[in-house]
Amino acid sequence: MTHPKKILIVAAVLTSISAFTQAEEKKTEFSLKEAQDYAVENSYFTRSAMMDVTMAEQKVKEITRVGLPQVTGKAGYNHFIDIPTQLAPANSFDPSAPADEFVEFQFGTKSNMNAGVYVNQMLFDGAYIVGLKASKTYRELAYANEAKTKVEIKRDVVKAYGLAIVSALNLTYVKENEAKLKSLVEENQAMYDAGFMEEKDLDQVKLLLLQTQSVLIETENSYKVSLDMLKFTMGKPIAEEIVLTEDIEKIKDPFVAKEENLNARLSLSTHVDYRRATANLESKSLSLSNEKMTYYPKLYGFLNLEGNSYGNEFNHFSSDGKWFPTTIVGVQLNVPIFTSGQRHMKVQQAKVGVEQAELQLKQMEESLYLDVANKRNAYEAAMNKLDNNKQNLDLSSRIKDQTRVKYKEGMSSSVELTQTENQFLQSQINYVLSMYDVITSKADLDYALGKL
Repeated sequence: MTHPKKILIVAAVLTSISAFTQAEEKKTEFSLKEAQDYAVENSYFTRSAMMDVTMAEQKVKEITRVGLPQVTGKAGYNHFIDIPTQLAPANSFDPSAPADEFVEFQFGTKSNMNAGVYVNQMLFDGAYIVGLKASKTYRELAYANEAKTKVEIKRDVVKAYGLAIVSALNLTYVKENEAKLKSLVEENQAMYDAGFMEEKDLDQVKLLLLQTQSVLIETENSYKVSLDMLKFTMGKPIAEEIVLTEDIEKIKDPFVAKEENLNARLSLSTHVDYRRATANLESKSLSLSNEKMTYYPKLYGFLNLEGNSYGNEFNHFSSDGKWFPTTIVGVQLNVPIFTSGQRHMKVQQAKVGVEQAELQLKQMEESLYLDVANKRNAYEAAMNKLDNNKQNLDLSSRIKDQTRVKYKEGMSSSVELTQTENQFLQSQINYVLSMYDVITSKADLDYALGKL
């Protein structure tokens, strides 16, 4: 008899495995929003932008630490194989010596060692103050670039996801057509075998089926390619399988809300491109301030703790070794006096840079309004085209159904049937393409409005 505890353990393990398997399977399923969220964290472009933000954060910390005490340790050792020989007039030691006579002597020891700690502290440097502000602006620009990349990847995922689901819709249409044509071929084959149909009429329908099957092969391949493109956009490995949990019917409502989308307005302050242009202007203004700071003096403090040891043998760390300390504390003031007008020229260049950034900001503002107008027009045209193609699809569907009925009753030819089937298939393709145009134009409009 199996022990109850063993049963519980096995049940717990099986439950854990089942939960883990379900979690793994769930990872392969994506709604449109889930695909966007995944791409924001995992796409190649957003991950690179995140790295830029990390580097910007480190840059701010680096510049901040310039104003902290800088401590350097140094040590050096010299061994003189030959101690330098000096010459001095002999009469300096013996007044009776001739004036042109010199005495040779050597100063110093063969073994010399030096070690010290040197501390430097910035007390005032205007460029450092401006540099701190500039580094934070640089960080904000990195964040703005990251935001722009995330917005772009969201837009691109909408387009890629849209392409995949319209490809799936088109695949469904073609499969339905194939199934109906197969049924029609079987019916015609039976009629031909019974002697109620000519062979050319049967061949005409078979030819139509073969053409549809060729379209099916191309459509299946297009669907696979669209899924691979979506995975690449998301940063998902191409070899992994994904399942899209939404289709056109589930996501189309916000895309076809024509009046709402056309009446949406641009908010400049939240648009990533405007934020980047604003950060660029701030950066140029700080560059101008930095150049002006070169006119101001710089003040530094320092503390040097140094020791020297001498001897004819390397005994500096033994009991016989002796160290002679030197301690210096002081300040250093650097005052700019004259640089042949170089500072003035740099300031003038920085002023032009500010004016250029102001012009670019104004240009960005106008270009954003222009882009919104263009994207709004493109969306409206796509919606009108979708409405038109939907009517064409409904009309061609009715014509196709009527022609099939007439064909079965012998009131319509196989040529007419082929024409109406091809017409219906083309109407389906046009409708699917126009639906994709609506999705892409809506994604572009949302990007232009700063809604993403």
